[in-house]
Amino acid sequence: MLHKQRVVMGVVAIAILFGGAWFYRRSNQIKADRAEAAYFQARQAMASGNATLALSDLQNIATRYEGTPGAAQASLTIAQIHYDQGKFREGIAALEKAATSRPGLASSIHMMMGAGHEGLKQFDKAAAEYLTAAKLTRFPNDAASFSASAARALVAGGKPDSARAIWARLANEPEGSMVSEARVRLGELTAVPVTAAATP
Repeated sequence: MLHKQRVVMGVVAIAILFGGAWFYRRSNQIKADRAEAAYFQARQAMASGNATLALSDLQNIATRYEGTPGAAQASLTIAQIHYDQGKFREGIAALEKAATSRPGLASSIHMMMGAGHEGLKQFDKAAAEYLTAAKLTRFPNDAASFSASAARALVAGGKPDSARAIWARLANEPEGSMVSEARVRLGELTAVPVTAAATP
């Protein structure tokens, strides 16, 4: 009887464990579905020209449904709205929290953060964000494109040597999507300016 009771208790414990895991997954799925639905409603408001209402709805989604794909998408859209208004700091702030809470969209988020830093003329920070995005993406073409953005930012920030190293790597990638531009940029960065001949 003692052995039987232990078996029954073990079965009950396993059932509770699996039941709790199922409930947790189901709750997360419901939360994600609601976030996505709310996000598309906010997008509709934005498409109708009501940016103020859309921004309020998006901020609510990003806070209420934090950690869901819908919340991360909301943060990306919030940042774009701020960028369109020249409010780059506000856009970056909206993205910073989303980058840690939704790893699946981290590459896109860091790319957007890089664009925000470029808007603020913070070219070193922009390049760092672009390179982070390149490391996080699963797609080689996106990684090459993000790395190219980093190189352009470094040139704009007065660091041609750092940019040259990135372009050199991209130029040597077999079948890379940025090979042609990388070779052109390398030529531009390594070309020696021709000085005008001295007049006799």
